[in-house]
Amino acid sequence: MIDLESIDGLLNKAFNLAYFIQRDRNAAVGIVVRSLTKLEVVTAAQRKRLYYRPSGRPWSLRSQSDRLRNKISFNELHLLQRLIYIESEPYEIAQEQGKGPNALGEEDLIIHYIKHLVGKTIKRNAFYVTLGLGRLLHSYTTAETMDIYNAVIQDPERVKDDFYYRSRKGILMQELKERFGDLIRISHGPRGEDRFETDHNQTRFVELVRDCLSFFTPWNTPCLVTPGVDPITEGIPAFSYRGHEEEDKIEVNRIHAVLHPDCFRRLTNDLRVDAPETRLNVPHFFYANNVNSNGSNGERYSATLSEEELKSIKRELDDNAFRRKSAHAGMLRVIVDGNECARFDPRETGSTRFNLNNHADLIEVRSCDDTGEEILLALHPLAYAETDDKVQPADTSIILEGGQKIAIVVSRRSSESGATVDVSYRETSLFRAASLFFYQLARSMSSRSSQVSWNGRRILVPALAVFLITLGLVAIIKYARQGNAPAIEQNQLATNHSLGTANTEGTSPAGTSATDGTKTSNGEKISREQHQVVPSSRTERTARNSAQRRAETRTPEKTATEGDSETRSLNARPAAVPLSAVKKIYVKILGDITSKETMRNAIVEKFGSSGQITVVSNEGDADALLEISVTKSNSAGPGAVDVVVELINARGQAIWPNTKASGKYQGSPIAVSAGIVNDLLHSLQKSP
Repeated sequence: MIDLESIDGLLNKAFNLAYFIQRDRNAAVGIVVRSLTKLEVVTAAQRKRLYYRPSGRPWSLRSQSDRLRNKISFNELHLLQRLIYIESEPYEIAQEQGKGPNALGEEDLIIHYIKHLVGKTIKRNAFYVTLGLGRLLHSYTTAETMDIYNAVIQDPERVKDDFYYRSRKGILMQELKERFGDLIRISHGPRGEDRFETDHNQTRFVELVRDCLSFFTPWNTPCLVTPGVDPITEGIPAFSYRGHEEEDKIEVNRIHAVLHPDCFRRLTNDLRVDAPETRLNVPHFFYANNVNSNGSNGERYSATLSEEELKSIKRELDDNAFRRKSAHAGMLRVIVDGNECARFDPRETGSTRFNLNNHADLIEVRSCDDTGEEILLALHPLAYAETDDKVQPADTSIILEGGQKIAIVVSRRSSESGATVDVSYRETSLFRAASLFFYQLARSMSSRSSQVSWNGRRILVPALAVFLITLGLVAIIKYARQGNAPAIEQNQLATNHSLGTANTEGTSPAGTSATDGTKTSNGEKISREQHQVVPSSRTERTARNSAQRRAETRTPEKTATEGDSETRSLNARPAAVPLSAVKKIYVKILGDITSKETMRNAIVEKFGSSGQITVVSNEGDADALLEISVTKSNSAGPGAVDVVVELINARGQAIWPNTKASGKYQGSPIAVSAGIVNDLLHSLQKSP
């Protein structure tokens, strides 16, 4: 386990890497959130949790550093690096196409190139890392590169021949050419060997390449190359095979030896070949005229998150965890490296199959939560075999919080390259599994002929009987529980009344502490039963989610009325504040993290200048919750967002806007914020 001082240290480490690649704070923050969200899903599949939801006190009262565990495993740490490389790719491509917020320069292109080369080789093994660094980033010969790999593998039986080196170099070059297109060009060397056209002055890239390799070296790995020791004749024992259980960690240490600039320089010196800085082979980039050759940006090497950015990331992770719990078995989409490969509805079929090409990175399974927003349910990072560079078979599964099991099985195709992927869904709860089965059966029967064979009836009749008996038992149990609720509530009111009388007669507070704890438990139970109502619209679903989250995190309070002669029941429903009486609101923004803080600041400033509404920092002090869902717009141009907004009172009821259509906005975050504030203030003035 890698022991971190706090979760803030991990977030800053991830942000520093993302910002070094991107040079854009908003993009880097978004990359960190998406990478950690995916890492949490992977660890959940291994029956572990990267993310822990707090219990007991409201989350806002707990230390944020307690909300994630302070230890993360060796493999998880390096998977997070790989996820950052993957999540950064779309931003890099957008920048190279002139769509990013910052002018792209030669330094940025070199960083993108080295990051892509490292990302494509590090997901395979130390051989590919050595090949990429030796033959593409540097101009070492095939024989010299073979010596470097022999030094780190420390196993003669795993040595490759020169043909294997040349063929795999061609694969890497093709992948780089597909990624960078016309930005780089392939030429032919003196012996007809393919290579990228390079810049004539390689010395000006020495420091930048060194910085890149330092950033991209696997985190928390040691330098094990000893200077002055011949790694082939005398050996490096730390890199030798010591059994299957330790091989993963040793392989990462081998990769460190090739990537880390100091280790690699010691390694080449011990092998008596030229130093890396004298063999640089950075390609020449044929970028467009609007791409400037910018100088080094000092901030990109030591960027850290602000306190507000740290809180924002943790809020986003909290929202994602809650949304995963509310995800339902609607249409499931299977996505590979950002492209949809299959989709299926579990109510119609329990699985889907598709073919996968080599060199893919991630398989994702996505669905929708109760608000209709897409949520990641399962994820599988693909691994590759060292012997033939093909996808390794895998059989992994994850059981969601609601009891649904999603399985991903990857198997090789016997006659072709690539693999076959099977994704399946099933309910682990007996009752829900029976319900899903009969739903599928009913749909199947309705699509067939009206004539059903007797053999089918012999199976259907007993199954239907079992289902009806189970359904009846569940209904009886629920009815019995509901029948006890009024009696519990009457006992609660009587207890509260007697406690209020006792207090007026001088009973000490210590004498009522145990009873108060019982009242809180009963009140929370009744409150949960009263609110188990299926919503009929998106507005009601959003209101219900907000009300449940406030009910779970708000500490119950006992409030006295006139003269303390009566005490309000702990489970009494809060007053329904009308729109005209709203004076204080709490703003909660969900969704696109790159626009959230901009919108929050604009909304707070505009409400403050109006003098009619006060934005409070504690949700419990507000008359109503202003909940804003933000997504990037696909139709309104770069930087635009689509927004859905609702004002929800303490009972979880949406009191503004009056219609769904009037609660939707589109445009820049600043313009949308102004529209929300103006429309809400206008409605307040017109409200009776």
